[in-house]
Amino acid sequence: MKFPSIDCVTKRINYFKSALSSMKMYGGNAELARGAVRFLLQKPSDAVRKLRWKAMHAHTSIAQNILDFDAFKLVVDAKDEGISAELAIDHMHEPFGTAILCHILADDMTVVELGANIGYYTMQECAARKLRRVVAIEPNPRSFEILKQNVELNACDNVTMHNIAISDTDGTLPFYISKHSNICSITPRSDYERVIDVPVRTLDGLVATDSIEKVDMIRMDIEGHEICALRGMTETLKRDKPWICMEYHSPMISTQDREFFVSTLEHCGYELKCFTFRWSDYPIFGHNIVDKSNVVKTGELRTVLENIPKQVVLLFLAHKEVAFELPKF
Repeated sequence: MKFPSIDCVTKRINYFKSALSSMKMYGGNAELARGAVRFLLQKPSDAVRKLRWKAMHAHTSIAQNILDFDAFKLVVDAKDEGISAELAIDHMHEPFGTAILCHILADDMTVVELGANIGYYTMQECAARKLRRVVAIEPNPRSFEILKQNVELNACDNVTMHNIAISDTDGTLPFYISKHSNICSITPRSDYERVIDVPVRTLDGLVATDSIEKVDMIRMDIEGHEICALRGMTETLKRDKPWICMEYHSPMISTQDREFFVSTLEHCGYELKCFTFRWSDYPIFGHNIVDKSNVVKTGELRTVLENIPKQVVLLFLAHKEVAFELPKF
């Protein structure tokens, strides 16, 4: 008989072993040492953040906080132990991923946000460039309400919002709600509080009905549902050849689905421009302790995904014709 706690420990050990292998493969012994330190500090750092976040709201009825990011302000949810706590306590979220995305952006682009959450990336995009349009898509009703507040607070009149999810079908699907708003997902999770039904559309269908003339970038963070979303956007990829900036959740994706993901992108003319491990783009006690010169990697998409089967990675993909240089951190 297996106990849940034993399964959890076993999964954590296997994840750690996979991470050590990936670190050595893509960064050598130096990154192996840095990565091991980060893994040892990650759980204590999470615990300290959670305690500080709860202490901020103890004996108060405050439902929201407003954070100042210089170029924009951001409303965060006082009940959210995920991205809201991270931004309020550490004042950063995926700093290298954010820098790469903003480096890719150009004036007059149209960006589609799949999993816009409370609008952190939406605000970053609007502050970085004079974009033609941002289409922000968020299925979680609570996060969507805060997203609307942030769009209004920052007077982002070029943002269109949809309280739906993107998948490979039109209809409704179960959506798993977690205490951490940025890990809510259509993909079933063990650490969820409740399940609701949410409307879903294909991106190809939404582009056609929402008068989106051309998609220049798709940013996608949908917690393991990215294969289904890809199935519903192939016509858009073929027509517009947009940048794809996304989290790829290897632990949630089967070998068969990984092959579909890679072969579909190859067929559409895409290649991997760069990637970074999610564990290396994560604040530890309010800092990002990793060698900036080593944080961003390059490689061939199929080889990279085959070599990191249990890791979450940030992928930056574009058509083969697109030239790309890494930003200077």
